[in-house]
Amino acid sequence: MSAIAKYARPVFRIRSLPLIHQGKTRDTFQAQWSKNERYQSGLWRLMPPRLIVVTKRLSTHNVVHKSLIPYKDEVLTALTIFWLVDVLGKAGIPHHLITYGSGIYDYLPGKPSDYPANLHYRAVVVKTLDMYLVEFILRKYLAGSLWRLLRDGKKNPYGRLGRKPVLMMSFRNPLFTPTDKSETDDPKRASIVRKKNPSVVAMFRKAYNLAREHTNKVGIEIVDLKGEAGRDERGQPVIADEFGTPDCCRFCEKDKIVLGQEPPWLDKELARQEAERVWGSGPKIPLEFSPEVVRRLSTTYLDIFERIVGMPLAQFQSERLN
Repeated sequence: MSAIAKYARPVFRIRSLPLIHQGKTRDTFQAQWSKNERYQSGLWRLMPPRLIVVTKRLSTHNVVHKSLIPYKDEVLTALTIFWLVDVLGKAGIPHHLITYGSGIYDYLPGKPSDYPANLHYRAVVVKTLDMYLVEFILRKYLAGSLWRLLRDGKKNPYGRLGRKPVLMMSFRNPLFTPTDKSETDDPKRASIVRKKNPSVVAMFRKAYNLAREHTNKVGIEIVDLKGEAGRDERGQPVIADEFGTPDCCRFCEKDKIVLGQEPPWLDKELARQEAERVWGSGPKIPLEFSPEVVRRLSTTYLDIFERIVGMPLAQFQSERLN
């Protein structure tokens, strides 16, 4: 039995909706078109939309841990909405989001009271896409798994850097380091991915640059960013899944970046490093993190949200999601 099957406990049980997929941290259900939309010409022929419910589950190194992180689900939902609607959407970058907040109940059978309380704080309705089997990863600085690979003397799977690798060295242009979507996130040839999907890579470069431009204004650097994409009903590439969250990015204070030193991380890297410390050279088994680590992670998620969005999570929910 996989770690996902054994430890990915559903936070919500939605009996009125078919469960399509249970991922490491998200559960996906089949939704329905709203009453106004389902009778529009041609819309009924499309695949029905999906309800993505974000959970408090925590995963690192493709292992789903036993600990649940308070507010993680709400932060990831709200922050993705902020990026897709307020930043990328306004710049004309397409995404899979159909509706969010209290609007999700128009796409679900029954009444809002039929569903778990405040479901709209941790769920969105999205298009059903034909997904690219690629993780689109961009790095402005050398850190994380790529740094550890080069530090250990392994060959760079993405080509020559042109200089000796140093932790937190900056790239003139963000380095494209795609992987596949397997359990081991194996590197893919960047040149091949670019050749096959030039518009998708360009879309992510534009999105990453916009996101960094925004966070740099509040003193935050997005060291690297991972994203997913799919083809919509017209065959056009759109950004999918989460975007710009502490689970798919590395954040740090811009003025605390020092060449050759690990910065104080403001994201899930805290959990990755704690897991590596506990595991040591042993097997990567699901962990129950200490209350202090759980508290630090929860606080980090809430703090980075407020820094990026400019308001506390509760205010965003009250003003934008209710």
